[in-house]
Amino acid sequence: MMNRRDFMKLSAASAVTMGAVAGMAPASFAENAGVHTDAEVQAMVAEELRLSREVAFYPAAFRGDFDKFYVLFHKLSRAQYEKVDGAAAPGINASHYDMCVALTNARKALRQIKDPKSTVWEIWGDQMAVESPLPTNWENCYDNEGFRPFLNPYLLRDQGKVKGNVIIIAGGGSTHRNNVVEGYPVAEFFNKNGYNAFVLQRRVNPYAAVDQRLDLARAIRYIRHNASEKHIGKTDIMIAVGFSAGGMNVMQVVADQFGTTNTPDKVYPSYVCDAVDYESADLNVAIPIYGLFVTGLDFTKNPNLPPVFGVVGQKDGLSAMMLPSLPECANTFKDFSFYLAPDAPHGVGLGTGTKGYVDYYTQIAQWPDMAVNFIESRLGLVEKKIDMDSVGFAW
Repeated sequence: MMNRRDFMKLSAASAVTMGAVAGMAPASFAENAGVHTDAEVQAMVAEELRLSREVAFYPAAFRGDFDKFYVLFHKLSRAQYEKVDGAAAPGINASHYDMCVALTNARKALRQIKDPKSTVWEIWGDQMAVESPLPTNWENCYDNEGFRPFLNPYLLRDQGKVKGNVIIIAGGGSTHRNNVVEGYPVAEFFNKNGYNAFVLQRRVNPYAAVDQRLDLARAIRYIRHNASEKHIGKTDIMIAVGFSAGGMNVMQVVADQFGTTNTPDKVYPSYVCDAVDYESADLNVAIPIYGLFVTGLDFTKNPNLPPVFGVVGQKDGLSAMMLPSLPECANTFKDFSFYLAPDAPHGVGLGTGTKGYVDYYTQIAQWPDMAVNFIESRLGLVEKKIDMDSVGFAW
C-alpha cells in the first residue's frame, strides 16, 4: 500500500486535476486515461478515507458544505464493498480517481472550529462489550481501525423545556451508517420540535452484528446515567428512531435488551459490568422506519413494551417483508400504529431529500410530523381526541 509520502507525490503529480476541482472545470478520467492505475487509486482512496473518517462523524466540529462532503465520503466508502453509481463490480479501481479528488477538496473546504472528539460522547468505559480476540480485518471498512461507538448530542439550550430524548440510529446494515440522510438531519428535526436528540454511531463491520443492539442499549443507559453530570433533562422519556437496520436494532433492544437485568455480560461473559449497565434500557416509544422486523424476536419477556410507530414506503423493496407481520405486531404491542407511504423507495430518511444522493418524496415526508404527534399523544402532551359534540351512530 502507498505510504503518505508517495501519496503526496501522487497528489503533486496530479496538480492539474486537483486544481481543476478547486477552480477550473475538473478533467474527466477519460482525458487522463492510462495515467492512474488501479493500485495507485486504491492507495489514494485508502488514505483519503482514513482522513475523511476523522471528519465525517463529527459534524459539530466543522463548518461548510458538510452534506456535499459526506455524500462523497459515503459513496466512496461503500464503493469499497458494494456496487455504487452503476459500477459493474464492487471495489475501488482507477475509475474512482475523480471522486477521490472531489472528496479531498470537499474535506479541505470544511473549516474546523472544534476538536472533533470534544463534540461527541463515547458510550463505553474502559471496557467495551466485544468479542475476544478483537476483530483485525479492518480493510475496506466504514471506520478506521479500533473504532469505538459514540453519540453526537444535539441538546436544547433550556433543559427545563425538553419534552424527552430521542436516539437516532441510521441504517446501513452491518457495513455503514447513512448519517447524511438518516442521522444528522433527523436529529435537527427532533431538536426543532423540543427534544434532545442523539445520533448513535454504532459499530458495524468488522464487529459482530450483535454489537449493534448492545450499542443502542448502552446508549439509552448512558444518557440516563449521565443525566446530572451532563445536564440532560427528561431522561425518564427515552425514544428510539431507527432506519432500516437501525430500526431492526430498535426492535431487538425492545425484545432482549430492556430493563436493568439484561446486561452486556449475558452476551459476552468476560465483560465486567459498570454502573451504566445497571440503568434501565426501556424505551417509552419505538419508531422503526423501514425497519419493522419482528420475525424470530420474542417480546413476551419484556413487561414494558413501548408504543410502536412503524413506517415504510410502498415502493420500498422491504415493504413486502414487513406488511405480512402487521397482524402479529398489532397483537404483540398494545399501542401500535403503521404508515404505508405510497411513493417512496428504501433509504429516504425524512423524505425531504439530500442533494446529489436522495430525492424528495412527498408522501413519506409526512412521517416525521406524524411521529411527533404519535409520541406526544402517548406522553400526554396532546390529547388523543377532541370532543366535537358527536352524536351516536344511528342504524
